[in-house]
Amino acid sequence: MKAFRPLDFLILVIFLAFVAGSFYLVAGRRGSRPPFLVVNAPEGEYVYPMNKNRIIRIKGLLGDSVLVIEDGKAFFQESPCPNKICVQTRPLEHNNDWAACLPNQVIIHVEADENGLDTMTR
Repeated sequence: MKAFRPLDFLILVIFLAFVAGSFYLVAGRRGSRPPFLVVNAPEGEYVYPMNKNRIIRIKGLLGDSVLVIEDGKAFFQESPCPNKICVQTRPLEHNNDWAACLPNQVIIHVEADENGLDTMTR
């Protein structure tokens, strides 16, 4: 068996530093992005971070839907639809949670970085 030469040792150190740096970058990004609310409406798609409380008016086919983001949860506060089913839905907070006001054509859903998980059981 041949002994390591200085160049072999240098290549090994560079390779190990590259591998360690890659793991550090991947692990450092996990969970760093806050969840956000995606709103699809007749006039377009809108994205709002859920770490800032706000009230949002979205124009739909029947009129304005009022959305609220509060304490990391989003919900329909008001909508011009006849049955108000969207207003009665529970607040959205987890990845892939969604609610819709179909008569007004306003659909909202949460997108979050949950370490690669697609769904969550409760």
